[in-house]
Formats: sequence, C-alpha cells, structure tokens
Amino acid sequence: MSREKPLISIVILNFNGEKFITDCLDSVLAQDYSNTEVIVIDNFSSDRSPKMIAEYLPKIEIVNNPTNLGFAKAMKMGINKSKGEFVLTLNVDVTLEPDFLTNAFSSIVGDDRAGSVSGKIYRMDRTDPPTIDSTGHVIYKNRLFTDRGDGLPDTGQFNKREEIFGPCAGAALYRRSMLEDIEVGGEYFDSDFFMFLEDTDLSWRAQLRGWKSIYTPNAVAYHFRGGIALRKSKLVEMHNYKNRYFMLIKNDSFSSIIKSLPHFIVTDTLKGVALLFRYPPALAGWADVIKKFPAMLRKRKTIQRGRKISQKEFEESWLKPFNYREWIGKHLIGGKVK
Repeated sequence: MSREKPLISIVILNFNGEKFITDCLDSVLAQDYSNTEVIVIDNFSSDRSPKMIAEYLPKIEIVNNPTNLGFAKAMKMGINKSKGEFVLTLNVDVTLEPDFLTNAFSSIVGDDRAGSVSGKIYRMDRTDPPTIDSTGHVIYKNRLFTDRGDGLPDTGQFNKREEIFGPCAGAALYRRSMLEDIEVGGEYFDSDFFMFLEDTDLSWRAQLRGWKSIYTPNAVAYHFRGGIALRKSKLVEMHNYKNRYFMLIKNDSFSSIIKSLPHFIVTDTLKGVALLFRYPPALAGWADVIKKFPAMLRKRKTIQRGRKISQKEFEESWLKPFNYREWIGKHLIGGKVK
C-alpha cells in the first residue's frame, strides 16, 4: 500500500497585492499535488486585497496582521500555524505552473538531507524565449549574492537538476525538519532583517549545518519581481545594505573575511560611493548594524557552535569568482545598487 503524499503547507505573504492575488491563489489552488493547505498572511494591506483573499474562504486560511511585520515575522506566523512536513513560501506576485509542487517534491524524494528546493522561476513578462528570474542563489568571494540566470533568456543553460547554494524564498520549498534544525532564537528567517536577504541568510545557515539545496528545472513559476516593493526605494536599499553585514557577522569566518579583504575593500567602497550619490539615506543602515551588533554576535555563537561543515569546505563549494566589470555596468552605472 503506497504511503500518502506528505502534506505541503503553502504560506503566502501579502502586502497590498491586489494586482496579483487572484492569479497567485488561482495557481496555488490549481496544483495537481493533492495534499496541501494554503495559509495567507496579510501584512496590514491598505488596498482591496484582503477582501479579495476572503472570497477564497474556506479553501484557504487567512491571518490578518494589525501592522506590517515584515517578511520574517509574518512567515514565522504562517509556518508555525501550518502543519505540513514541507512548507512552500510564496510571494503574492508569483504564479505557479499546475505541476510545480509535484515536480519540486519529486526532486528531493529519497534524499533526507535535501532541505530546500528552487524551481525555474521566470519573469512574468512571458517573452520568447522566457527571461529567467531565478534558478537559485549564488554567493561570491566578496559575499555579494545574486539569482542565477537573473535577466538572461532561457536557452537551456539551466536544464539539469543540481545542487545550489539556496532558493529564492519568493517560491521555495522547505523541509520542516530542516527549518527546525537551523532555527535561531525560535526564528527561521531572521526578523532583524525585516525584509530582503532573509532567505540567503537562512540558506547560509542550512549549508553550515550540512543541508543540501536542490534546483529542479521541472518546477516552473513566474515572478513579477518588485510587484509589492519599489526596488529602488531608500527603504529597500537600506535593508539590502545592512542585511549583508548582518549575514557576515552571523555566518562568516572572520579569518576568511580577512583573507578576502581586497574583495571587500573594492566592493564596499564602490557600493558606499554609489549609495552616497544615489540613495544616501541607505547608509543609515550602519546605525542598525552597530545597534544590533551584540545581538548578531549572540546569534553567531549559536550558529557557529552548531556548524557541521568546515570553512574550507564551504568556500570550495560555494564562493564563486566575481565579475566586477559586469557588476559596475549593470548595478552601479545602471542605477541599481545590489
């Protein structure tokens, strides 16, 4: 007698997502994976989306927050409320192909150390060939991060199942036992980040604990990207800027940072100067880094005490060379500091 498929909990975060919520929920409810529950966390939206979400009752559950708690705290609420052996975190500006869950789950069946999955996520523009949004995250020697294939046409270059550093939490399947194994202070995503890079931080902790992340090209989704956030706003740039330092304090090796100091000097000087001219208030993120430095050190103690992978193994597996010329042209001269 075959075992029933494990329950997958789909946790959707909404904030003023009236433009996307119907397509997102319709795609979720159309999944051909039979054993799911759907929980929507609304972060105090001021548009019509809460009323639109309520129209889907009782097929889904809804949690309406009295304030905007940010990504990490809201997702924690959803994950704690859920019961699934697996959790799919989903942004409201993402739609899924009907077989997304089936293919994502199938990619890690039989591999108990596979803790997370990224599918092939396309931009919502539906070009021909389609434009890649993410096939998982990449970490570089200067500790910048990016989405693999971001902005590239899909020419089949990401058509094989493989291990990656970690998935974009906009559409990521997580094994609950992994989330519970890597939590720090009762949190999966770090609420001090508020928004942006929480998923990269989680992936870093998972790698240090010996978990694997899998990319499968067969699980296809579409992402509007930036649908519920102004990508160049001062708030976004500040969180992106400070959260990178939070990750370094918590997860990185201090000796490795010293060894990579030339990379840091070049990268951080360029980033700082670019922000000074484009988004000066983002540099105020340093005040938060200083203020929360003791808390990050306490988290670091927990993380480093529990790591199972040596720094050498981590560096050899995941730290990639960085293309400074391309980065300067695309993100600094092009106007987006990343």
